[in-house]
This record gives sequence, C-alpha cells and structure tokens, in this order.
Amino acid sequence: MLCAVSFFAAGVMPLFAAESSSGLDALQGKWSATKTNREGERYSQTLEIKKDKLTFQMLEPDNQVRFVAKGTVKTEKAGPLNVLTISGIEAGRSAEELSSVDDRRTSVYTLRGGRLILASNFDTERENERPGVEYYDHAETAKEAASAPSNAESKLLGKWKMEVTMGDNDLDYDLRIGKAGDKLEATVISPRSGEHKAKSVAFKDNELVIEVDREIEGNNVTFVYKAKLTGEELSGTATAKGFEDQFTGRFKARK
Repeated sequence: MLCAVSFFAAGVMPLFAAESSSGLDALQGKWSATKTNREGERYSQTLEIKKDKLTFQMLEPDNQVRFVAKGTVKTEKAGPLNVLTISGIEAGRSAEELSSVDDRRTSVYTLRGGRLILASNFDTERENERPGVEYYDHAETAKEAASAPSNAESKLLGKWKMEVTMGDNDLDYDLRIGKAGDKLEATVISPRSGEHKAKSVAFKDNELVIEVDREIEGNNVTFVYKAKLTGEELSGTATAKGFEDQFTGRFKARK
C-alpha cells in the first residue's frame, strides 16, 4: 500500500503552478503521465483536481484501474520554492475500496515549459519508496498537441496546382488539403468534372496517400495518388485500382 501511495503522491505534486495566487487555480482539471514498469510495460497515471480535492488513478497497460487515491491538497511558498502538501489521504484498489492512510506528503514542484514537475519522497524516508522527479502534462494540452499538425504535415495544408501525366495526356487539377480535428482531408478539383472529395488521406514518413472515387466510362474507379513531400513539392504516382493497365502515370504538385 505504501508503494501505491507513493505513486499517488508523485502524481499529485506537479499540479500546482508557482505563479497562481492560491497555487490551485492553474491546476484545475485532469493531468496525465505515461511511465514504464520494471517489466518494460507502459502504464499511465491520471489525476484530477476540483477545487482543493484531488483524485488519482493508476492504470494498467490495458487501461484497467489498478489503484485509486483521494486527498486534500494545498500549496505554499518556502522561500524560492513551491511546496505542495497532501493530507486526508484515502487509498485503495478502486474508488469503492478506499481506506484512510496514516501519512502526510510534502513535495516541491514547479511549472516549466507547460509541464508540471514534481520532486517527491524527499520529505521523509519511506520503505520501498525512493526520492524522485516526475513530469505531468495537462490532459487538454496533450489533446491539443495530438491534434496539432506536425511541421511536415502543416506544409501540406492549403491549395496545390497538380499536373497528372498518363501516357500522352497531361491533365491539370487543383488539390486542396485541410484538416478537421486530427484527420487530414483532401479534394481534387478538375476544371472538366468539378470537385472530387477524397475518401481517405494518410500522411506518414513524408509520404502522402490520397484515394478518390471517380466514375470513368460508367465504371466506379478508385484513383490512388502517392507522393513524397520534398521541400515545397509533391511528386509521385497516380493509379486506378483494378485498371492499372489503362490508368497509371505520375503527378507532381506545387502551391
């Protein structure tokens, strides 16, 4: 139980911002961290602060709850240091199995680069618990980061002039790429037949793959555009699934 409580304390400490008047205002909401156990398995810890009440959970690699703890938190200044104290701790294997823990935790914390950094288990010696430093990210910040485009991906967004060469034919198109949430979207615009929205868009390791359904001479055909992003140019192949012998060529695009 003591070991589990140490995880709780470690998760709790980084929640408090030094520049906040009460130390708790900037910590409201949910925080998370991903760690690795002795067997090399990754697991996560989450904690949620509502006013001065904190709930901590430790999750197994399969996201099953392994440990839950609750407590009351407060912050104060000790010279240049920010100190967090946890009291009234209750802990157990689930929210329905909590029991009081005869312990009070005091840790030093700071907020750097959008991360909460906690130094815990320095206040007193505890069996099977070593002093350490842990890093937590705010859940909303992590979510925004996941949905934000990478540098390479951001270069894709916008309107491109595309030229497709198949046999002796050179065909011009516009290619519009955008993002909805965490998913890329694309539309191929033909001056001859109008707009064709892609049914799928994937971008990995600087390779873009776009699939567009079209009707060619009464046949439903999926065109696949595969291209590498090099600098400010896309270049690659254009094929039609099932009709590669008739529709295979190359394309390039620039903004």
